[in-house]
Order: sequence, then C-alpha cells, then structure tokens
Amino acid sequence: MHPAAIVRLVIPPTTIYWSLAYVASTFVIIITTIFALSPKGSPRHGSKLHLIPAIGPTARLMSYFGALRFLFDGSRMIQDGYEKYTHGIFRIADFRSWTIIVSGPQLIDEVRKAPEDVLAFEAAIDDTQLTREMNDSFYDIRDEVIAAFSELVPVAPGSDWSTFPAWDNILDIVSQTTHRMFVGLPLCRDPGYRKMNKQFATEISRAASLVRLFPSPLKWLIGRPFVDVPAALECCVNHLRPTVEGRRKNIERHGRNYAGKPQDLLSWFMDEVDGQSDEEKLKHIAFHFLIVNFGSVYTISTSFTQALYHLAAHPEYVAPLREEIEAVTASEGWTKAAMGEMRKLDSFLKESQRISGLGAVASYRRVLKPFTFSNGVCIPAGTTIGVATWSTHLDDSVYSDAQTFDAMRYVHEESQLVTPTTNFLAFGLGRHLCPGRFFAVIILKTMMAHVLMNYDIKLEKDGVRPKDSWFVTDNIPNSTANLFFRKRVQ
Repeated sequence: MHPAAIVRLVIPPTTIYWSLAYVASTFVIIITTIFALSPKGSPRHGSKLHLIPAIGPTARLMSYFGALRFLFDGSRMIQDGYEKYTHGIFRIADFRSWTIIVSGPQLIDEVRKAPEDVLAFEAAIDDTQLTREMNDSFYDIRDEVIAAFSELVPVAPGSDWSTFPAWDNILDIVSQTTHRMFVGLPLCRDPGYRKMNKQFATEISRAASLVRLFPSPLKWLIGRPFVDVPAALECCVNHLRPTVEGRRKNIERHGRNYAGKPQDLLSWFMDEVDGQSDEEKLKHIAFHFLIVNFGSVYTISTSFTQALYHLAAHPEYVAPLREEIEAVTASEGWTKAAMGEMRKLDSFLKESQRISGLGAVASYRRVLKPFTFSNGVCIPAGTTIGVATWSTHLDDSVYSDAQTFDAMRYVHEESQLVTPTTNFLAFGLGRHLCPGRFFAVIILKTMMAHVLMNYDIKLEKDGVRPKDSWFVTDNIPNSTANLFFRKRVQ
C-alpha cells in the first residue's frame, strides 16, 4: 500500500487507542535507538550547524519530532524555509542528522561548481549505454509503445469512451517499453516479468524515500517492510535465466559477436558484468537490472502520468501539439531526430516537470569537507545538502506567473527538457546530471506523441485534475484516478 493511502484507512473506533499507543511506543523506541547510536560528534550536534537557520525544533531530542513532521509534511516545510529564507540556506532535521537546503540561482550554481572531493554526489544510476544505442533502436521503442497501448487501451474506431486506470496502466506500458531496450522480445511482454518490474520499482521507491532519512544501523529495519530485495532478486534471476542461457549457448557456438546478437542492455551486462561462476554472474546481472529498472520504470511512469493528467486538464493544447507532430513526422518520419524537432511537445513535457516534478528536493550532495558559500554560511563535513527544486520552479521571481500551467512557455527558448539550468532542476545539475535523461525523454515524447495521434482523452471529472500527494519530499501522482480514452475522432 502506498504510504499516502494509509491515512484513508478506516480504523474501527475500538482499535484507535491501541493503534495510537503502538505508533507512539514505536516512535519512542526508534528515537531512543537513534539517540543511543548517534555519536556526540555527529552532524546533528555539530558546533557550526546552530548558525544555520532551521525549520522546526532544534533542541537535540525535540529535533526528532521535527523529523517526524518531515515524513508527512516535508514539502510544506521546504516551502516555509524557502519563503522565510529566500535564495538562502536553511536546515531541516531528519532521523540521521540535518539536511541543508540551498536555494537561489547563485548558491545553486555554487553547488554545481563544487569539487567532487568536497561535495560528493550520493548516488547515480548510469544509463549511458541506453543513450548510445537509441539511434539504432528508436524503431523498437515506438514498436513497443504501439504494442503496449494496443493491449492496454483496446478501443475500436467509433467506440465510446473506455476507462483507463492511469497509474497502473502507465506502469505496465513503461515497463514493457523500457524493457524492450533492456531484454528485448519476447521477455519484455511476459506478464509475470512485467508485474515483477512494476512491483519492485514502486516498492523500492517508497523504501528509498524513508531509508535516506535514517542512520545506517537502522536502514535495513526501516526499509524491510517496504521491499524484500532478496525475493525480488530471486524472481528476477528466474525470469532472466532462460534468455541468458540461450544467449550463452549462441556465444559458445558462434563467438561473442555472433550474427544477430541482440543489441540491448542484457547483452551489454553479459559482456561486462563479472562473476566467479555463471550462476553468480547471473545474480549480478539481475541485481543490475533491478537498479536500472527502479531508475527508469518508476521515474518515467511518474513523469508520464503527471503529463497525461495535465493534457487531459488542458485540452486547448491538443490541437497545436497534433499539428506539430503531423508536420514533423511528414517531413522527418517517425525517428529519434523527429522527436528532437517537436519543440511544442518538448515544452509541454518540460512544463509538466516544472509544475509536477518528482520531488521538492534534488541534487543531494554529501559534504566531505567543510564548504563555505559566498554568503558566508559554512556547511560542516558529514552533513547532506540538497537543492530546493519544487519551490524554485514555482517562484514568481523565477518564472512569470509560476503557478499557471503554460505548455508553450519554452517554445522559443534554446534550452530543452534535457538541458539543466539553475532555474530548471528536474534532472539535477553539474557533473552528476541524470545520465538516463535522454533515454527518459525519448520514451516520454514517443508515448505522448502516440497518445495525441491515436486517442482522445478526458478527465474522470471535468475540469478537476487528479490531485498529487506527498511523502517526505516525493511528489506522487494520483494512483487511483481514471482517465477516459477513445479512438481519436478526426
């Protein structure tokens, strides 16, 4: 169950007090454990941190209550800090220490320029191999988009509106499409394999939001209820095994670069991933797949769901987007290059990312050495800093009429969706930009162009865009909303 759905549970009155007692006692145990494990010299108690303004209580014990609030009201706390310390720096407590939030173009640019041995990027998922192969594989991407929509949106010409459970169907479509590039046919269309990818991507995303807030000794305890990694790894191994064994036999018979060798991520992993035995290597390959799956399926599904909700809420943009797609494909055909020529579509998707991005904070960095910003604020080593993405994107001093969805906002600008600036932070900044952003944007454009050219869509409730929810700093598209689809009426 999604964390945001917990509040919608109806708890029988006789169990309310026991539930509250359980929550309270669990919280006390966790706080006591963290308090005991936290060393005296930890960043939570550092001498320099008190000089940085805080949102929430700052006393050693009381700060944990601020951390509890951060779980359920993180976006509001970030926005409060942004408004109170405009284009400045503030801190918010989590269960391991303090997170330092940076805002304003100048300070964000200083984060971008900071040396790697001072501000270290916390994590990265490298999808550059996918980007290299997209020129030759765009046909496969589009072919899988067509196949997936045909299966999950089976509407006939002249038929009435059909219900489209947006989040669940989009997870299926994105999983099938991305894994066409990962493992190829027929495995990418296997229902069990697709279900596994959906489940792991959503479960690990929930766990990651929480685990990041806790000290290392408690990470396994906090994350375990959300995702069973060993079980997911075993399931992935079982699904990959027949395909991997088949390719190994071809390599044994015809050599490593045999004719007809699939040019997908699985082939690349089989060539590059090490292991002392075939079985160990298969497990390593499966583990890599789970990581890449999380970095692609969940994030692309989230972004496309948000964009589809915006399209249904703003039907006035359908005609100009269709006109552009028709004109570009008539000249260029359905190619990767054609996707790059669709400036209105790019602007639409970029505006969706600005208004409804993945979260309130991005570009996390671990402070390895004390770092002083140009405004004199010194960040001690051992802390984590992040950039106030959502607040920047909705700041009227940064964007004109920032609260309004304007799909054509970027049409005449040089920078496109994949291009970062200190004002547009959807893919991070600096040396650690999301390496899979080109792959993600091609998938998003191909799916949206297909929807526009083949379907009419509308909201379940006219004029009411499905409401997002927040958990910690993650912006989550409505997972229960339906859209209505029908074959395009021309």
